[in-house]
Amino acid sequence: MIQRKTYILVMIFIITITFQSCAPTDSSLVIDASNYGLKDGEDITVAISNALKDCKKKKAFKLVIPKGTYHLYPEKAQEKYLHITNNDDGLKRIAFPIEGFKDFEIDAQGSSFICHDYIVPFHLENSSDVTLKNFSIDWAMPFYFQAEVVAVHPEKNAFDLKVFQECIYEIQGSQLIFTNKKMVDNAWMKMAPPSQNDVRWTQDINWNIWFDKETKAPMFNVENPARLYSWNKKLNKQATAEEIEDNMVRLYDASSMLPEVGWTLIIKGNKEDNRLAPAINIDDCKDTYIDNVNVHHSSGIALIAQKSENITLQKYNVMLPENSGRLVSTTADATHFNACKGLIKMDDCIFENMLDDATNVHGSYAEVKEFVDAYTLGMARGHSQQQGMIFASKGEKVVLVNRSNIMPIDTLTVKSVKEINSTYFELTFNEKIPNVDPLSIVADNADWQADVVITNCIVRNNRARSILLKTSGEHLVENNHFYNCTYTGVLVSGANVGFWYESGPVTNLTIRNNVFENMGLGAGNAPVLTINVNPDVQVEPPFYIHKNIVFSDNLIKTFSRKVISAASVENLKISNNTIVRSESYPVVTNEKGPAFTFSKSKNVTVEGNKYNWGNTTKVNATASENVISKNNLNIEDLTY
Repeated sequence: MIQRKTYILVMIFIITITFQSCAPTDSSLVIDASNYGLKDGEDITVAISNALKDCKKKKAFKLVIPKGTYHLYPEKAQEKYLHITNNDDGLKRIAFPIEGFKDFEIDAQGSSFICHDYIVPFHLENSSDVTLKNFSIDWAMPFYFQAEVVAVHPEKNAFDLKVFQECIYEIQGSQLIFTNKKMVDNAWMKMAPPSQNDVRWTQDINWNIWFDKETKAPMFNVENPARLYSWNKKLNKQATAEEIEDNMVRLYDASSMLPEVGWTLIIKGNKEDNRLAPAINIDDCKDTYIDNVNVHHSSGIALIAQKSENITLQKYNVMLPENSGRLVSTTADATHFNACKGLIKMDDCIFENMLDDATNVHGSYAEVKEFVDAYTLGMARGHSQQQGMIFASKGEKVVLVNRSNIMPIDTLTVKSVKEINSTYFELTFNEKIPNVDPLSIVADNADWQADVVITNCIVRNNRARSILLKTSGEHLVENNHFYNCTYTGVLVSGANVGFWYESGPVTNLTIRNNVFENMGLGAGNAPVLTINVNPDVQVEPPFYIHKNIVFSDNLIKTFSRKVISAASVENLKISNNTIVRSESYPVVTNEKGPAFTFSKSKNVTVEGNKYNWGNTTKVNATASENVISKNNLNIEDLTY
């Protein structure tokens, strides 16, 4: 009996010790930001900085921010020079500097972060398994100009604008300028950069678009004729402005087409840099998870990721703040991914009212400048907004590509990298470099090609495209609703070696069970799916840049007679889609041209689709091979 009791006591002791060893012993592993001076309604940049320092020091796995409305000012924020791809580089003030973290979560419990001036709210770098959840990001003042047309004066070629309450403007030398703060007459500001308190930006009237305040969508079919310019080329004269009363401005000779009363003008401006403060920047990270986060505004791209692996966006929304009167969320893309790998997943997200795309996923071409030796290339980052980004590392595969026709020349393995400056670098390879003209080639990194899954998302009321895909990974676009976009729904592009240097052939893409509605608001006539090659290059059969694309079981509600346009694609299947006439907008063109056009393509099948426009349409193919249309409703058969 004594032995049995002793045995039981020993077992209880062992179990107790085991459970104690498995349980956290330090309650500080979860840190409460309110212990660092966090106060609702005030600037919290210092409190957050101190809390994050302790999180790293104590290896905390979570930072909890009690629900509140908090302000983020740049004056006391940490700073770092950041190369942010597809945005404007510079010395950035950062509210949440998350660098070198692992297995870490920030739960803001429904908080609102209100940003001021040029500040980057969240910067993630060299971190893994980081989760951001339960908060919203907005700016106290937008980085764009908004005004409503209240009167039109055809005899003066002028119109009157009532300026939106959040916008600040000036008339400088008869020019309308919008800004973040009124001019202060400080002579020293002309001799040296201003202090943070005096930082002032100004923008002109260029880069603009008209919105419908009722639908909150871009105006239909006026994007080009009604666009405003500082210099009116058609009239060969400068546009001018005058203030006719407080918050009321009259513009003269700014456009070739006068707007109508009730239209709302949105101006991004291009007098100065205009992509300076993304909401979330992700650089050199792995396994990033963002859940239940709303971005209402940012100067540039809302979320930008570069050289990162595995990013999941769940209920990540770029959307207008409720009851604000604003018609624009972020001034560029909702999301953008450059040279990432692994899986990029977006599920149950809303992307609305951006001045650019919902997402753009691509790699980057590097320019070849010279042969340093038989194994080494001198190279440069092609676009000004790709400077400083790491192109390749030791052991990675680099594809050399003919820049005139995008045909691969060779694949080499990186032996070493020598970074000279933010633009120029040298790559040494294990293999000997082919004997070709260095200026005739560009290079792509074959190892950084992301897979993409976009499901159950809504994209609406934005300028430009819905989504752009340009990598050779596996892509799935399923159960989404795209509507009221100024151009195409899905753009599969490539070979951009003349300007953006965005690389990528698409080699596996499935687009199914989506709704596409009112694509092409800008010009009144745009395809739902566009597959093309940049016009700077000439891709000729039998080489095809894009391969293995399926577009099936989608519902298309369109006022456009164009449905799908494709070039340089091999193995494209368009099946079981239903195309109906949208009643939201008029048909711009009466020409009954083909709904499907294919050029320089191979193995294209159009089958089982229903074209319910009350008439028949055609499939047109040029310079293509094995294009077949069969078993469709109201689509003529074709064997080409």
